[in-house]
Amino acid sequence: MGFGDLIKALWGTPEWELPNEEDISALIVELDEKIKAMPKCPEKTKLIYMQANQMQILRIILAKKKKSKIRPDAEGRWVWIPDEEYEGRKYK
Repeated sequence: MGFGDLIKALWGTPEWELPNEEDISALIVELDEKIKAMPKCPEKTKLIYMQANQMQILRIILAKKKKSKIRPDAEGRWVWIPDEEYEGRKYK
């Protein structure tokens, strides 16, 4: 039992809403453009760490999205279906 398990036991798992994938991707691109335009300085290091944190958040979002089921809908397009809404394939 580690420290994280103790925290979860005392306060439970934190509940938060993950940001939108497009917003995070746009922020990563914006930070990348700023980083490339800056000379070496402490501010550049701060932006690099900020970009790395945003990439980790994007990784969490994509991992959560991958856990959902993907299946064709009635028209034959592939759509993401979360586990709690999955009822099998729908036919017209």
